[in-house]
Amino acid sequence: MLQSIKNVFTKHLLLKFLSLILALLSWFYIVNELNKGSKEEIEMLRKIRPGEGMVAKKLAISPVFVGRPSWGNVVRHDQVVIVPDYCVVMGSRNDLANIKTAYTVPIDLKKASNTFTAQVALRPVASGVYMEETLVQVTVPIEKDTRR
Repeated sequence: MLQSIKNVFTKHLLLKFLSLILALLSWFYIVNELNKGSKEEIEMLRKIRPGEGMVAKKLAISPVFVGRPSWGNVVRHDQVVIVPDYCVVMGSRNDLANIKTAYTVPIDLKKASNTFTAQVALRPVASGVYMEETLVQVTVPIEKDTRR
């Protein structure tokens, strides 16, 4: 028993070491690419509007619903859960001055009869505005209509 446990840790050490090295290299590559992408987007925004000054703003997210649930069911709008419930946008002070909310693409309720969760995109706020989050998870509570 002790020998088999020892073999797990001592056999094929070269392969285990190479696997570790490859995993670390892959991780560093992915992190570097993600950082490079966000830096390039910020630089692009600075070039587009250099004199206006860039600002960041936290916006609440509101879901947009289309259609109706199946007959005899209702959406409990007061219990809708959005994760994350806000997004951070970057743009010029003028572009973001009057914007207070980010909206999702329409979520179809047609014939829904049970609570469901959907991953949906956010609609662009305005041209020239960078959004940190572009996907959110929306849980839509659907219950039997007790008023009927």
